[in-house]
Formats: sequence, C-alpha cells, structure tokens
Amino acid sequence: MSRTKQEEVGDLFVTENSMTVKLMPSRKVASRPIHWFQDGAVTDQRKAAKEIAQLVGRLQGKSRIVRGLTLGTDKGVDCDLSDTGLKEAVAKAGFTPLSE
Repeated sequence: MSRTKQEEVGDLFVTENSMTVKLMPSRKVASRPIHWFQDGAVTDQRKAAKEIAQLVGRLQGKSRIVRGLTLGTDKGVDCDLSDTGLKEAVAKAGFTPLSE
C-alpha cells in the first residue's frame, strides 16, 4: 500500500535567538533556539542550513513533503532578505525560498 505525500508550504521565522517553522495546511509548528543569526544576518551558513533541514524534517514526518519556505525575520517587512543570507541558507538546506 503506497501512501501519498501531502505537499505543504512552510513559514520560517527567524530572530536572533530562535527560529520557528509553521507548516500549512497542517498547522504543525516547531521552534528551536539558534546562535547563527546575529545583527540581522546569518553568521554560519552551514550550521543554519543543517538546523533548518532538521527542524523541517522533524515536522514534515513521512506523510508530508515541504519544498518551499516563506521567509521572515523580526525586522519586519522592511528587511531586505537578500542582505541577511537567509535565502542562501534555506537553499543550502534543500528548500526553495518563497519570499520577495
């Protein structure tokens, strides 16, 4: 018996102390403390990508698949995400950044 995977979109919200991922439409949410986002920028791309992939993987489980993440920071909508390095970290984690 083959299980069909439900495709979901994730929202990734990053502050200097934590990241939160929320999946839609399942509404699953998880957070974890981080130390790689300082002064509005990613300081360690490799660690950021690894932790993003782990958190999303924990949430999606075996019956869901997440391909894209909508990005946000505590700096609000005026923050230029291209200067933060967050898009690169998300892409390195294997997801498509869905912000503009």
